[in-house]
Amino acid sequence: MSLTVNLWSRKEGELKRFLSCYYECDVEISDSAGGWFHEYARPAEAVDIISAVIDNSDRFQITMYIQLGDGRLYKVTEANHNDVIRDIFMLFCNDGALCQEYPTMQ
Repeated sequence: MSLTVNLWSRKEGELKRFLSCYYECDVEISDSAGGWFHEYARPAEAVDIISAVIDNSDRFQITMYIQLGDGRLYKVTEANHNDVIRDIFMLFCNDGALCQEYPTMQ
């Protein structure tokens, strides 16, 4: 199962500025782009960008959602990001199969 990270901003150029800092290179995205998403085939790889958005929330005006294969969006905030990251590792990095839903993501 994959996990998609969705980033949104109403501030022009904000996503380009954040993504260029995150990837440490110029990112080809329009300054007027209000949304960006990336699908991670290995969901645990999304933890880095989730952490970067939250860690830099004082510098960038970005709203973040994650989306699982069921299509539902879960908003990631400063208040719930630790639970979201924990749940990603619990769901996708344990030896067992996917055995629970996201009880903390609402």
